[in-house]
Amino acid sequence: MNFLDQLFTWLQASFANQDTSEIRGYSFNLVENGGEFSVELIGSPEFDDEGPDWACDEVFVGTPRSIPIPQPIHEGHWEKCLENMVRVLSDYLECGDVNAQILKRAEGTSTGFVDGELVTIFRRNKPDATDG
Repeated sequence: MNFLDQLFTWLQASFANQDTSEIRGYSFNLVENGGEFSVELIGSPEFDDEGPDWACDEVFVGTPRSIPIPQPIHEGHWEKCLENMVRVLSDYLECGDVNAQILKRAEGTSTGFVDGELVTIFRRNKPDATDG
């Protein structure tokens, strides 16, 4: 199974029968452990694309919590892992899949390493207060 298929399957299992109504932000947290990389998904009742602390308040986690990122995506380096995961996840959010639509109902979706900066890969436009 390629990584995109694994991502689809993981998100389908993660969102099955879950109430996501209180989630304002999702973060695909990247983790490096001894040269191996994985991604976990959390949902938070907060979202702030100016700072990463919002992603510490987890009210939702993927099922299972994380999946491995294959070597062709991480290329053995955290910088390449982040760069490639931003691309993969951004492309996924544009695919129209039902689970991508769930992610896009939140105010925003980010990715980044758990001990680093988050990169916003999706930000829902807020309606203007004058739009009525």
